[in-house]
Amino acid sequence: MARLLLIVVVVTVWLSSTAVDSSVYFDYEDVSARVNEPVELTCGVEGHFRYCAWETERGDGFQVEDVHAGVHPGMRAPSNLTRNQCGIVVDALTERSLGKWTCRVYLDGATLKLEKTVGKALACPDPFIQVGTECYYFHREQKMNWDSARGFCQGLYENTDLAVLDDCHQFQLVWNKIVVDYGKTWYWIGGSDRHEEGSWHWVTGEPVAMGTPFWLPGTPDNNGGCLDVSNSYGYFNDVDCSLETYFICQILH
Repeated sequence: MARLLLIVVVVTVWLSSTAVDSSVYFDYEDVSARVNEPVELTCGVEGHFRYCAWETERGDGFQVEDVHAGVHPGMRAPSNLTRNQCGIVVDALTERSLGKWTCRVYLDGATLKLEKTVGKALACPDPFIQVGTECYYFHREQKMNWDSARGFCQGLYENTDLAVLDDCHQFQLVWNKIVVDYGKTWYWIGGSDRHEEGSWHWVTGEPVAMGTPFWLPGTPDNNGGCLDVSNSYGYFNDVDCSLETYFICQILH
């Protein structure tokens, strides 16, 4: 599912107390890109340095020398390395790529550390709020069955529907939001097997991932044809579509 992504760059620089005659250069401009399109991360040095590396918020590390040598599939050197010796290009941005990227430049006697936050800067229209990289509306004013909830979501804005929680990290953020701000209860989301028993699909037509870490152990158990986030542990569960509860809408792209 393609999503428009705005790359927001926030940079902080630390330099050890050891005097070093080197400067580091970053491109401070925001970058617009779509998921699965290339994104260039700029980090350059003027002066002598030993080596440099990038690390993601999720702990993935890439030494720039290896990236430039083609060791890491899907990553490469920028076409212009002028003041960008530590820059890299990610050929296809993924959900895992979101978050803080840190460029570390190792010099003799000092280390330069720069951080960029790579993620969506969204203007979520009311009543939607941003959670992670998406806009959601946690509807708690009136309980509805699954069909009524979906119709309500679709009537809010163009491209709105019941939520599609197909990314594990994003799913965790949504459940944390529920627990912290709203308290545990169950919510309709946009999955069902109503067209074919046992074949679960999102409202976008994409298949729902089965098993852990998404589904409550022992489910689906054919108790219903619509998908909800359970109120006990925050897993998917299959429920009778005619039951009424709160629901989560999402702006889909």
